[in-house]
Amino acid sequence: MAGHKHDTNPDIGPAFTGLIGGAILIGAILYGIVLWTNARFAEHHKEEGKKASITVVAPTVG
Repeated sequence: MAGHKHDTNPDIGPAFTGLIGGAILIGAILYGIVLWTNARFAEHHKEEGKKASITVVAPTVG
């Protein structure tokens, strides 16, 4: 047992590369979806802002 040598696994490097690359790819896809969704709802928000109005009525004393 004292002479047992631990061999390193040659697949660890490509595995971490795939893990990190996949995480970056999924993050980029999600970021694109967020930008696309925000762009679609920006038009909705502009139309809603035109319709909104505030009316202030002063109380009458007397």
